[in-house]
Amino acid sequence: MKTMNVDEMTEGPPSRRKREKRADVKAKILESAYAVFTEKGYDGASLERVAEAAGFSKGAVYSNFANKDELFFELVSARIDERIEALRAVLAKRPGSKGVAAVARAAGKELGAIGEADPGWQMLFIEFWLRCARGDELRVRMAEKRRVMRSKIAESFEAEAAAAGGKLGKAEAMDLATTILALSNGLGIEGVIDPEAVRPALFGTLLAKIIGPLSKS
Repeated sequence: MKTMNVDEMTEGPPSRRKREKRADVKAKILESAYAVFTEKGYDGASLERVAEAAGFSKGAVYSNFANKDELFFELVSARIDERIEALRAVLAKRPGSKGVAAVARAAGKELGAIGEADPGWQMLFIEFWLRCARGDELRVRMAEKRRVMRSKIAESFEAEAAAAGGKLGKAEAMDLATTILALSNGLGIEGVIDPEAVRPALFGTLLAKIIGPLSKS
């Protein structure tokens, strides 16, 4: 496969080339990087492998990401954002009289289905988590990312509690968001070792049991 750098993609007669927007190039690199990282792990992956998989030169990768850590961070961050948006989409579909517990159960089911469809994600996330824990710069950036995530989740559950006629205080909602993330990560880790122990509906069932009583207080 012939690789292309950014200049090659933007020069030449219009009739003989296809323009690729920088955002599209970056998206292709991230897509290929995900496949390479999930197959090879962080240490086994390289920017050369990612560039080859994407069909670009290594220079095209470096024009979008400063180094492998930067690419890895953005890759994991994008996947985390996708899961948060999936959660918020489920939360936006209020079940009316069924209450917040039903929403929580649906949210858990949705996230469980995403995880089941993407088995490489959990291993990648664990590896990235360890790199963040061992490096101050990555750890600080990841902590900031997690704070934003917790805030989004907390705001969603506050709104759902109010819609169901209950109430969650901000501090309580943030604690709940932290618990939800910890529960999700913990079940994911258990599932890596023993997939049969973590049935698809387990996360949603536990969320409903945790959130249901709180939303009525």
